[in-house]
Amino acid sequence: MKFGVFVGNAGRSSGGPEVYETQLIRSFASLDRQNEFHMFCLSNKAKETIGVKQENFLYHQLRPASFRPVSMTVGLNAQLLRYKTDSLHATFMPPPFSVQAYMLTLVCFSMFRHPEFYPAAVRSRLRALITLGVRAARVFLCVSANVRDLFAEQFRIPMDRMVVTPMGTDPMFRPLPPELVKSELVSRFGIRSPYFLYSGRWERRKNIFGIIEAFARFKHDSPGDHKLVFTGSRTWAAREADELIERHRLQKHVVDLGKSDVVELPLLYNGAQALVYASLWEGFGMPIAEAMACGTPVITSNISSMPEVAGEAALLVDPYSIDQIADAMSRIAGSSDLRCRLRASGLERSKQFKWEETATRTLAAYRMMAEAQ
Repeated sequence: MKFGVFVGNAGRSSGGPEVYETQLIRSFASLDRQNEFHMFCLSNKAKETIGVKQENFLYHQLRPASFRPVSMTVGLNAQLLRYKTDSLHATFMPPPFSVQAYMLTLVCFSMFRHPEFYPAAVRSRLRALITLGVRAARVFLCVSANVRDLFAEQFRIPMDRMVVTPMGTDPMFRPLPPELVKSELVSRFGIRSPYFLYSGRWERRKNIFGIIEAFARFKHDSPGDHKLVFTGSRTWAAREADELIERHRLQKHVVDLGKSDVVELPLLYNGAQALVYASLWEGFGMPIAEAMACGTPVITSNISSMPEVAGEAALLVDPYSIDQIADAMSRIAGSSDLRCRLRASGLERSKQFKWEETATRTLAAYRMMAEAQ
């Protein structure tokens, strides 16, 4: 069989979507040397970023690379007509028009449930793009059961067209020797104090303001040298977050590392007393799985997909309750027994999230769609 993958994010430093595409394709390569895989790429850096070099993996650069609306329509469809793949998978980004039936990965429902989380222009673009894809796609890969259920209800999609394929974690996310972590944190980032970690974009949806408020309350009730460390891209919410940090006089206690290189994330997870990921909405919540794989205690939200990912291996809080988030910080900071229990349960829970399993389920969906045509 010939499987087509419309690769819209690899090579563009787009965070989670890029990780999904690259890890999925790399796992395909480790599982399948028989079928042909055709990657139709928007970025000319996609092949290098993915890094798979096998005879059954072929890359096709969509043209013109400088004007995506044309490359996603004329360029993609010209390649589809040429190579005639048995199935096509649009990862995150549905093509405006496709001569071939395709399946689509559904990642998050927040643009429909909570449109207030996005600036008007971003919200309109996301809703229009996802609605287009939902109406055109034949099969849907959902990163969580929560995403599946919400899209099925909103768009009346039959359940037999929806497949749950949770994301995985890279093997680099694992426990590291404590002395190495301590030394590297000092030499690379100048971090000597215990800290809580937030990993993700500075967005209202991620509850960046609530996390800062909770940390301020924690610092007021628990004087000490704990820091709040941020790793992730600053977005439209960053200015308001900076003002909040200044209002609470937290400048000396907050460390903004910017968007860290992905190879630095295991170190940052390992060094943290806990990951604080009290998001207001997630389709999956990859930092939860990554932190658990490193043995890092997790504080996360009791809504959307986050309980599905964390199970009983994290402290679940109401993300709208500053008191609950702050109390969870205090409990973890004050109890080594709790940290040890969460470490052990998180490591066990993280075994459920492997990219090889994601790829296996996805390949089964490819075959199902190919055989149905």
